[in-house]
Amino acid sequence: MTINNNSTVFWNVNKTIIDDNGLQLTHLLNGRNNDVMTFLDIIQTIEEIKNDDRITGFVADLSSINKLTVNSDLGFAQIQEIKHALDELKEIKNKKLKNNFKMLAFTDTFDSQADYFLASSFDKICMEPTGMVPLIGFGTVQPFFKSILEKYGIKTQSHVRNEYKNAVSFLTSTEYNNSQKKNLTHVFSNLTHQLAEGIAKGRGKSLDNLKILKNSNLLVSLLSSSKTIDDNTEKMIELINQGPYSASEAIDLGLIDKLDYRRRIITDLKKKGDDQTISFAKYHIARSNEIQHEKRQVLKIAGKQLVPNHVNVSLVHIKNDITKDHIDEVITSLMKAGYDKNTEAIVIRIDSPGGDYGASDTIWEAVDFIKKESKKPIVASFGNVAASGGYYIALACDKILASPGTITGSIGVASARPVISKQQLKKWGITLDEIQITEGTKYYSIFNELSGPHLEKFIKHVNEAYELFKKRVMDGRNMDTRQVDEIAGGQIWTGFDATTNGLVDKIGGLSRSIQEAAHLALSRRKSESFNKEDIKLMKKYAFLKNSEEPSIKVVDYQKPSSFFDLLNNTSLEQEIFSIDEIKNNNNNSKSGSKSSSSSSQSASSTSTIIPSFINPHSPLTAHPDITRSTEFYSKETNNLIQHILNYYIHSVNKTL
Repeated sequence: MTINNNSTVFWNVNKTIIDDNGLQLTHLLNGRNNDVMTFLDIIQTIEEIKNDDRITGFVADLSSINKLTVNSDLGFAQIQEIKHALDELKEIKNKKLKNNFKMLAFTDTFDSQADYFLASSFDKICMEPTGMVPLIGFGTVQPFFKSILEKYGIKTQSHVRNEYKNAVSFLTSTEYNNSQKKNLTHVFSNLTHQLAEGIAKGRGKSLDNLKILKNSNLLVSLLSSSKTIDDNTEKMIELINQGPYSASEAIDLGLIDKLDYRRRIITDLKKKGDDQTISFAKYHIARSNEIQHEKRQVLKIAGKQLVPNHVNVSLVHIKNDITKDHIDEVITSLMKAGYDKNTEAIVIRIDSPGGDYGASDTIWEAVDFIKKESKKPIVASFGNVAASGGYYIALACDKILASPGTITGSIGVASARPVISKQQLKKWGITLDEIQITEGTKYYSIFNELSGPHLEKFIKHVNEAYELFKKRVMDGRNMDTRQVDEIAGGQIWTGFDATTNGLVDKIGGLSRSIQEAAHLALSRRKSESFNKEDIKLMKKYAFLKNSEEPSIKVVDYQKPSSFFDLLNNTSLEQEIFSIDEIKNNNNNSKSGSKSSSSSSQSASSTSTIIPSFINPHSPLTAHPDITRSTEFYSKETNNLIQHILNYYIHSVNKTL
């Protein structure tokens, strides 16, 4: 496929399946013509458009008619990262093309304020006359179940460290305590400020002449929680406070530029001709192929295998609730990356609210071991949320990067156990007969309320977990006890705040984290400087990429390494405890060995008494497995086909 001069890139946002698991069998069988891209693909593509002088326009369709449930977990921090890339794209293009680069976003209606937040990066926003702009800011409504549980004779015993931790409050209280309310109010205020500031930056011209009364309590609250707020951001805060808005209201307030129907806009775009319009996904494929071809030519002329400043960066994903079910998969990926001689740095992408205390510590130890054993830099990249157990894991990394809207922190521990009243059981016609050989057997029974030594032990275990968590923070972030106590106790923070209190090193998304890891790897190389030929070759590659960043290849070890592994379904448990085997296999492997791209997701489980980092009502996720049974039923057949598709279609590593 050829990219022509004066081309416009067309991105049907809600028809693009943004899935770090790659091409899924279900995506092929749904009968729809959807593009499948990873989140990193999205960011890379926008960066390529930014540096491609042939592209003179960018159009995005945000219509709800194309909405896919698979993208429903694309959170505010991820949207921020995409928006940041779009803002840079607009700034660079306007400088190069002297404000002749056109960006258009259109939709039938905005289903969320996040969609509008993204659209605000475009020069022009069009919406159908019946559409809505749901600007409302951030907040929460939390139901509490203590009273109804007690009504049915169920008591919840808990111990929480400390007063800000609200993971089990919905079971043990009838409302948030004052500390929790204060903490949540600050976080939601900061997020609302970020929302308003981001929109104001994109809609500045429309807001300049807008006159609006600025005297709401919300503005006062945000002014007290932020250093400075410019005039247009103040206006946006007031608009958010008074939202949502109909199409006519949005036009009058300058939130929308034009009311028009999606059909008309698409018809006008088609008039430009297929040779002048290229889809977002097709552009990504075409441009990636171009760069690889041109790179090979440059290297061939120079007689080199790699650009001197080339770095292989391994990407490992930790998603959703952290449980013991799939920690082996994560650790195996870390081990393979650590022992692979071709990999010089590792990025751990964390998008998790936390989870099991033991599982989090197990993964933390693996990260710490690989960092010390391999001497490779490890960078943590935070997604929408990296809190509690998610943050715990990152403490073993060399650097931590987060988006401004990332939710992080929650340095605390909460444990809860239900106790069912024996009197209530009698009312239901249920009787109990217990045979307890030792006092310890009563500890895990939900029919016995802990008291005396058992209660003391329950509290002691939670306290020990909390103290260990704080020690990890002190060691990992080079803090003393006083500093940790000021930011711990279960408090949550935005990524923006976390950079000021020391929990995070820098603001940056996934792409920036990969670059950070590559620079750390280059700084650790034995050779202190490059020779003249190396510098000349690097300049040629920089000109080719139109970027001063080093040559980076992103590899992922969370897929089977061979077709043989697919059919044999090698036990991850065996791999975990065969560290020497992994090490030897990587030592014997040839340079340039292929790796497949994918991401892992941790499944969820619940525990009644083991200290937990998470809110127990977090959503569960399923993880497909291939069984060893010789009889393949429909589910096993689909899983096998899925793994084969993943292996062959995504066997080419992503290049940054």
